[in-house]
Amino acid sequence: MIKFIGTDLDGTLLNSNCEISSENISIIKKAVDTGIKFAVCSGRTLYSVNDYFSKDLKVDGYQVVLNGAVIVDPKGNKIADNPIDKEIVEAIFNKMEFSNFKVVLDGLNSSYIYYPDDYPLPEFNEIDDHHFLAENFKKLREVNESDDFKIYKVCFNTPPERLPELNKKLESLTSLEVTISRASKDSFEINALDVSKLSALQQISELENIPVTDFMCFGDYGNDLEMIKNVGYGVAMGNAIDLLKKESWKITKTNNDNGVSFMIDRVLKGEFNKNRA
Repeated sequence: MIKFIGTDLDGTLLNSNCEISSENISIIKKAVDTGIKFAVCSGRTLYSVNDYFSKDLKVDGYQVVLNGAVIVDPKGNKIADNPIDKEIVEAIFNKMEFSNFKVVLDGLNSSYIYYPDDYPLPEFNEIDDHHFLAENFKKLREVNESDDFKIYKVCFNTPPERLPELNKKLESLTSLEVTISRASKDSFEINALDVSKLSALQQISELENIPVTDFMCFGDYGNDLEMIKNVGYGVAMGNAIDLLKKESWKITKTNNDNGVSFMIDRVLKGEFNKNRA
């Protein structure tokens, strides 16, 4: 029986305009009202995820952020905090400094972004009150050395034509105590060792005394893979990568067709209470 629902944001609960549809909001509220526990499981910062909770969802739920590095319970209490060790971040810098990839350092509520000279700039301005420009690697190192800023996630982005080069560089990081996952077609993310959305959900499972076999989770990309593979009801979005679809229990509609709402509606109608057919 499904007692817990967790969902990724980008490419999953959010449509292509980074919005949560009224259909998804309504069905999540109905699910929570029936007593089902809920979580957003995202690579985003706490500030970003909390913004969707306060402005759109308006329900009690867990916030599994930064790929599981931080967990905040429905009352707003931080119950897990797993930044990357500063020495490991420096080791990552040493291996990647002269590769000319875009770098994002994610703290709890804000990020620092470094663009190499030849990197194509985005069509929209990424720099705001929670995203700061790092002019060079010296600035990235200053951020890492600061006692006031914990780094939970290091992200590398590249144009498609340089993906093989980035893949090769990332292979050199496998000797470090880190977890590497793919967040999009041109983005890879690095967390502390054993940090993942799945490991976060396993902690929540113990707290709530709900086995992960009673969890339904939604995702679309590589940083959702372990979560989708290992919960009882792992659901891949219609727009998910092929590997995620292959490892999922079921495939729902796309994020632009309210795939999360479609499947939760089936849950509330009792379609999966007796078996996993």
